[in-house]
Amino acid sequence: MTRFKRWCAAYSGAAALVMVMALIAPPSLAQPAADTLLSKGKPATASSTESSAYAAGDAVDGKTTTRWASKEGADPQWLSVDLGATAQISQVVLSWEAAYAKSYEIQVSADNTTWNTVYSTKNGKGGTETATTTGATGRYVRFYGTARGTSYGYSLWEFQVSGHLTTGTTPAAPANLRTTAVTDTAVSLAWDAAAAGSGGAVTKYNVFQHGSQIGTVDGKTLSYQATGLTPNTQYYFTIFAEDGAGGISPPSAELPVKTAASSDTEPPTAPADPHTTAVTANTVSLAWSASTDNVGVVGYDVYNGTTKAGTFAGTSGTIDGLAPATAYTFTVRAKDAAGNASDPSKAVTAKTAGGNGGGGTNPGEVTQITTDSDVPWGLAFLPDGSALVSERDTFRLVRITPAGKQTVVGKVPGVDTTGGEGGLLGLAVSKDFATDHWLYVFHTSSSDNRIVRFQYVNDKISGEQVLLTGIARNRYHNGGRLAFGPDGKLYATTGDAQNGDNAQNLNSLNGKILRLNPDGSVPADNPQSGKYFWSYGHRNVQGLAWDSKGRLWESELGDSKQDEVNLIVKGGNYGWPACEGTSGSCDNPGFIAPKRTFSPTAKHSPSGLAIVGDVLFMSELTGQEVQRMPISGDSLPSAKTYFTGAYGRLRTIVAAPDGSLWLTTTNGDKSGTPGKLDNKILRIALTGG
Repeated sequence: MTRFKRWCAAYSGAAALVMVMALIAPPSLAQPAADTLLSKGKPATASSTESSAYAAGDAVDGKTTTRWASKEGADPQWLSVDLGATAQISQVVLSWEAAYAKSYEIQVSADNTTWNTVYSTKNGKGGTETATTTGATGRYVRFYGTARGTSYGYSLWEFQVSGHLTTGTTPAAPANLRTTAVTDTAVSLAWDAAAAGSGGAVTKYNVFQHGSQIGTVDGKTLSYQATGLTPNTQYYFTIFAEDGAGGISPPSAELPVKTAASSDTEPPTAPADPHTTAVTANTVSLAWSASTDNVGVVGYDVYNGTTKAGTFAGTSGTIDGLAPATAYTFTVRAKDAAGNASDPSKAVTAKTAGGNGGGGTNPGEVTQITTDSDVPWGLAFLPDGSALVSERDTFRLVRITPAGKQTVVGKVPGVDTTGGEGGLLGLAVSKDFATDHWLYVFHTSSSDNRIVRFQYVNDKISGEQVLLTGIARNRYHNGGRLAFGPDGKLYATTGDAQNGDNAQNLNSLNGKILRLNPDGSVPADNPQSGKYFWSYGHRNVQGLAWDSKGRLWESELGDSKQDEVNLIVKGGNYGWPACEGTSGSCDNPGFIAPKRTFSPTAKHSPSGLAIVGDVLFMSELTGQEVQRMPISGDSLPSAKTYFTGAYGRLRTIVAAPDGSLWLTTTNGDKSGTPGKLDNKILRIALTGG
């Protein structure tokens, strides 16, 4: 039964029904004559929503026919709006549906963490109410309900905040991004000038490809040519405008562009003389003679039968993950920059040695646990040895047993995509799951990124609690990893939301590693009182893991120069955006240098991180490989790669209860259709040999 029907059922007689209809009719939107309406269309969040049809943003969309409605349940409940800049707030207008607040407060905040009450009442009447807040200042404004006027939740047609901004506005997003020419290796872009904000005229435009900056032009130039591209390949471009005061616009609409097919149709010659050079229980090393090409050979693919087993730049390579005491037949194909592949080489057969046992830290045999038709992003183990996997774009949770049996738990409510890297992301299982049954989730909503938790019982989630909101979302750089540390605290990674200034701003939740108590409160021993950050100066952290000494390590995506692995210390500043890896303005004594870097970023792109026996394992997306890095003191003196090109983009790697590693692939995550992909969840045995 709808809220309207339930409400009307409580009354009898035509007069009562007329009164109820008058109460719930959408009111005209009040607008103070002397003030500017600041909240319309701004990002809004809420403690809960009755359903997706009553989202937080519906209360600030300027429409009298849409509304936010909270869930029915315990108080308090709240609705918050981000004005985008600090404002002097003169009044707040609440236009209620039938379900109103009898007792509530209007609160403001500079950082979305510490709230000050600027208006309160215990005599709410419903209808249209005006709260005068003269003298209040803040960027975030929220309604905070403490007692309901009905037996249902709270429901607002509109939540209007009026006043004037006291800090600057950014430029508008560049519009009409388009191509003017496309070849096999280059794309020419053009766009319309962005409207200036309060920081003055636009001084430059920053060009991004797949979330990484590839170029900059001055504020009078409205075009750019991206070169060095691969033929017949899909790329995605966005443009940001920046003014002289450092104000950065929202991104332009993303433009997908596919490069033309190459005019080069001549394949390389087939590699000659393939032969084995070494064999172990789980690997076969091969070598071959170089191929020739009319333009140039760029690499070699090795096949096990019809399945690609590895990709190598030179004329040798090692195929990993093989089963012991098993015969394999390999062929090699050369490829050129145009994507032309040679005929296969002659076949070479090799038999792996007998098994050497488990319990070590060397990657051994790889077996497929199951497949996944979406982007399996987050993975966390339950006490029974099965795992929960989050599907980024379908918003589903799936339980997977070690034998590969799948159970779809259901969709997580309130999740939204960004058309890039947002959606249903990290998962963490409570340290006390056996008794409290809490499952923690990091996800994108329609207005922000947030951390929530659910009761997980009998393969169902319920009892959602919103722990932290206001983590800025963007198409890219949303972070999203969750993990419990040895100290029992919940750690979360956040990206800079494609605005590097967020990483150094301690009033922003972005570009940070955050640390929370399990109930969502701020730990008393965090670096700054009342703030969630544990470390800052990060661009887009993707992996978290702890070593035997309880030290936290992380993997981080660089921009265009260097990816990073960092050893995290309490309150540490890791330098972004001034310093990327060891490049840029890194001479600041307050910056902490990475323990290892990988360059160029286009060849690596780190994602997940796991530690077993004080050996760090890092999965790579673009690199399509796993890096094995033994920890020595506080350094990572060496790195060895495994599985290069064998499985495609490698997203999440997690230490399993049985001493193995679980690894997810996310091929198609840049351009695939939700639920229509072909990904795998793999098990990597670890051996002592």
